[in-house]
Amino acid sequence: MAVVGTGIWLVGSREADASAVTVKTGGELRYRLELRDDFNFNDEAFEDDALHLLRARLHLDVGAGSFVRMFVQGQDAESFAGSSFNRTNAFIDRLDLRQLFVEISLREISFNKISRLWAGDFKLKVGRQELSYGEQRFVGAFDWSNVARVFDAIKVTWTPTSWAQVDSWFSQVVLVDRVRPDSADHGDNFYGLYTSLKPLKDHILDAFLFIRHDRDNELRGEIVSHRGQLKEYTLGNRARGRRGNADYGIEWAWQFGSRAHEEIAAWAWHNEMGYTFVKAPSSPRIGMEYNHGSGDDNASDGQVGNFDNLFPTNHVHYGHIDLASQRNLDHLEANVSAKPFKPLTLTAKYGWFFLDTNKSAWFNAGQGVVRAARSSASQTLGQEVDLVGRWQISKHIDALVGYAHFNAGAFVQDTGTSDDANFFYWQTLVKF
Repeated sequence: MAVVGTGIWLVGSREADASAVTVKTGGELRYRLELRDDFNFNDEAFEDDALHLLRARLHLDVGAGSFVRMFVQGQDAESFAGSSFNRTNAFIDRLDLRQLFVEISLREISFNKISRLWAGDFKLKVGRQELSYGEQRFVGAFDWSNVARVFDAIKVTWTPTSWAQVDSWFSQVVLVDRVRPDSADHGDNFYGLYTSLKPLKDHILDAFLFIRHDRDNELRGEIVSHRGQLKEYTLGNRARGRRGNADYGIEWAWQFGSRAHEEIAAWAWHNEMGYTFVKAPSSPRIGMEYNHGSGDDNASDGQVGNFDNLFPTNHVHYGHIDLASQRNLDHLEANVSAKPFKPLTLTAKYGWFFLDTNKSAWFNAGQGVVRAARSSASQTLGQEVDLVGRWQISKHIDALVGYAHFNAGAFVQDTGTSDDANFFYWQTLVKF
């Protein structure tokens, strides 16, 4: 590579366009009121009736032509709640660095003398950043959360053609600390290879491999005496498309490897279809979907069957009360959405939730245990209705209001208190 004045040349490439340094600033302010009732299925136990969540972000985006970009973003997240349970690092992250990365673009590298296979555009992105792929079922930024999720990562993006992109990365998830600077979990390494193809208009085909290596030698296996590291591989495909007024989505993942020297054998599946009545008033869309995450039906055989949901954004997929993840789950959903006028979108969902097996626990959106396994209990968790209205008030202001009700099913009744749960929320987001 040679540098002359403001022009940059790359071996085997054309001369790059020189341009001035650009500086952009911006941010957002988000407030959300949450009214929670019986999330623990016990009307007699105290819980917060109201959570006031406030999140502020500011960023600086500096570019040197089309080749180098530096992005820095700070965040302050606060929770004003009566219970200490809702003032943990799941809600609070005070005055911290959210993102800081440098992105270098190498455009139109052909390497003709080596191989034409590597023709295309390359980007190298190094630093604290979001990782978000597909519909975020396995890897997402979880922006619904008051603190959200980022990684310390090195990522390379290769775009060989206008219809293909390949991302590969090494990363470590950043752990939130309420009062000290956030830092990555240096023992939990997360690698990825994600290929996205768009060979046909309105159709996407993705393939991915995720590798998670947690070097903690004290991770527990199924058998109490077993301790060891996690070496986990998740291989899968995603397809999404539209033909006419009909749309579809399919995603599957196979998980293998070892945890505490025990074999991993797990899998997950998503399937959906929908139809939009474009000529009807409000252009309503109706849809159905089915989601499955395998469970472990034998807790003493030394084989891990619970699917690891990795680093997802579960909130948008498995009920807005966040009582489920794609782990030991069977989930069936019917939904309808409409746009009474352009800035307003209304959505209604009705979901049925079942355990894949009652010999394993019920896991919430964060993959924490809601209720322990009980083989004598039903596998029916319950049903949830989710109602959401989103109003794009202006280019800079977005409002969201929602209500959710979870009807406790037979498994909940068989394993303890079983009061129904309710959730109301109102959110306003201002970007500047």
